[in-house]
Amino acid sequence: MNMESRYNSQYLKDILIMAIAIGIISGVGAIVFHEMLDLFIKYFLEIPAGYHVPKPSGWHLPPPPKRPWVIPVITTLGGLLTGFIVFKFAPEAKGHGTDAAIAAFHKHAGKVRTRIPLIKMIASSITIGSGGSAGREGPMAQISAGFGSLFARLMKWSTYYRRLALAVGVGSGIGTIFKAPLGGALFGAEVLYHRDYEVEAIIPALIASVIGYGIFCMYSGWGHIFALPQVSFHYPPELLCYAVLGVICGLVGILYVKIFYSMERLFDKLRLLPHFKPAIGGLAVGIIGMIFPQVLEMGYGWIVGLAHNEIPVMHWNGKWIYPRTWIELVACLFVLATLKIIVTAFTISSGGSGGVFAPGLVIGAFTGAAVGNIFVNLFPELISNKEEFIASATVIGMMALFGGISKAPVATLIMVSEMTGEYEMMAPAALAIAISYILTGRISIYAEQVPSRVYSPAHIREYSIDILEALLVSDVMDREVEYILPDMTVEEAMKKILKARHRGLPVIKDGKLVGFVAFEDILQVPENMRKEVRVKEIMKRRVIKAYPDETLASALRKLVRHNIGQMPVVDPDDEDKVIGIISREDIVRAHDDALSQLKEEIS
Repeated sequence: MNMESRYNSQYLKDILIMAIAIGIISGVGAIVFHEMLDLFIKYFLEIPAGYHVPKPSGWHLPPPPKRPWVIPVITTLGGLLTGFIVFKFAPEAKGHGTDAAIAAFHKHAGKVRTRIPLIKMIASSITIGSGGSAGREGPMAQISAGFGSLFARLMKWSTYYRRLALAVGVGSGIGTIFKAPLGGALFGAEVLYHRDYEVEAIIPALIASVIGYGIFCMYSGWGHIFALPQVSFHYPPELLCYAVLGVICGLVGILYVKIFYSMERLFDKLRLLPHFKPAIGGLAVGIIGMIFPQVLEMGYGWIVGLAHNEIPVMHWNGKWIYPRTWIELVACLFVLATLKIIVTAFTISSGGSGGVFAPGLVIGAFTGAAVGNIFVNLFPELISNKEEFIASATVIGMMALFGGISKAPVATLIMVSEMTGEYEMMAPAALAIAISYILTGRISIYAEQVPSRVYSPAHIREYSIDILEALLVSDVMDREVEYILPDMTVEEAMKKILKARHRGLPVIKDGKLVGFVAFEDILQVPENMRKEVRVKEIMKRRVIKAYPDETLASALRKLVRHNIGQMPVVDPDDEDKVIGIISREDIVRAHDDALSQLKEEIS
């Protein structure tokens, strides 16, 4: 056996060991987490408040909470317990765990502290069980990813294997807890980037997901997560409705992300020990949940109710209140979607522990049901079957909203199909997801994602091999440089950048470099102020520069280290004189061209 064969054999053996170990832990972890959630929901919501959470396995409208005034007390207590546990023992367990796992992959060489999985499981069970609006996917992703990282350390594997084990853990954990092994495996590979995949993680994640799925289903049953009514697609004019649904879900998704991170910034500025912030968020959640219990906990049972087009607006004096007309119903569904966004932000952005996937599905379901009711009442000629269309719109709303803002459209499409068992809707769902994905652009619910592998420190070595050491900045830089004047308005600068080849331009005054403005800097300025604010007020005055005789490897390291997409090239004898501009895309293109040429020469 030659050296290459021995290497491949060892690699495959290591990958198989990794996948089996992570799969077993994902299955066992999902069982323990599931039991803890049920236990905390029973002793936090069912017994004290008299509120029986609807189950997604079959639709049955529960009675309203018997003691709604207890709900704010419970959610506040849950926030207080979570805050103490998280900030005392593992502050990185706060928030939604998937983002923490993504950050560990890109920024921390795949390292996750050993205590994180246990702390995350306990804190998330308390957060969700006490009524906090959060999901299971983030905790399970961080739990399985944490074990993957630990297992790689115990095996004394390299950083490459540790990162791979972490990505496999994310996919396996999510695929197991949602009974969606294929979608979960793809999610672990897709969610790391805006528009790329961690391809090496897909096969081991599939193996791990299937093992975890099998273990979890032997305990909880083999049925799908959601027991939905009949859905179908056999009338092409309905595609127009689903396209509109994609647009609306994209807009609601953007609102979700904006409110979520605005709330996070608000709590960050709050001068208070972080231990107490989740209690404040919990109090706000409880006050809203007293009247609108549909927005509490994960909310999966209410998705099934939406698919049956049977959803009360609120409760009062021990009775559910229903809308009287379809217009009132649509308005109330949009209100509930907005309230779900708000309570999710209060729950997680304050420092609570839980995922953003489940709330995203519920928000999408509210939106889909609202849009479905609009079309069946205003445009009945486009609809073949009213009941089936509303159920279908509810399911596709779930997919379109989260598929757009997670930047994982393919994984979301497959995962929700597995969760619901509804595969007939994949064609119209793909259309709605694609529209939502395009409309949301770079806006993502996962702040730690990077655009592609090129931007990840995990793959920096792939782009700094001898080829990049042999090429100079002067070989590939753009010599026709557009520039901006410091007294230009932000709106004028934006128009100039949009016409330029690069997403940022140098700011030059009297022939000298005085700053740099990227497109992202402009987006920070409110749209209604862009005609008044001047470039000199927002430009970066400390400019990262490249030199014409610098290697592309050195230039790429600067771009990655400072997390920028492009930088000006200056004259070594006069650093205020701009002679070009270079971007990550220029370097990747030069690398690929040089590599192709080298392969041609060898062949």
